[in-house]
Amino acid sequence: MMRKAVPALVIAGAMALGTLAAAAQVTPPRGGQRQRLELERRLQLRFDNTVQQQLGLDQGGMDQLQGLLRSFQEERSALARSQASLRYRLRDPGLPDLSEEEAATLIQEMVTLQEQELQLYKREQAELLSILSPLQLLRLYRLRDDLGRRVQQLRQGRGGGAVREGIGGTLSPPFGGGGFPLLR
Repeated sequence: MMRKAVPALVIAGAMALGTLAAAAQVTPPRGGQRQRLELERRLQLRFDNTVQQQLGLDQGGMDQLQGLLRSFQEERSALARSQASLRYRLRDPGLPDLSEEEAATLIQEMVTLQEQELQLYKREQAELLSILSPLQLLRLYRLRDDLGRRVQQLRQGRGGGAVREGIGGTLSPPFGGGGFPLLR
């Protein structure tokens, strides 16, 4: 009855410089959505410029960084969808009626998703370290964390508008939030 996790090695929540999920919309957005998309675009451009400046990258280095981060986006998105699906199932009013076997399968799926997230994070970090120094990578993590706080403030109405969760993808390393991310 329980379906298995999609075998995608992805960080929930991850970052893909230069691409925004909202940009893929086919129909023109309404007024409020158009403003939100413009805000996302400006925020992403400002973030890209800050990353390039703070990390001391030339345009070639920035292009290489953006390409590497984009290369992980599909896996990251698939894992995020799997995690969202699991969170949805954990909120199911019928959860107490699961058999012990179904509950054990659900718990194993939680562990599998966390392992996949960690493996993707490790692979991405290794590849980032092939083009960035350890200090540059730490600065990138700090910048992503700062962006995440700004996006959260915007979503909560303290920054002039709302921004969708998908901007930039993962905003901090998987260990940044503490606890079990699927249950947040």
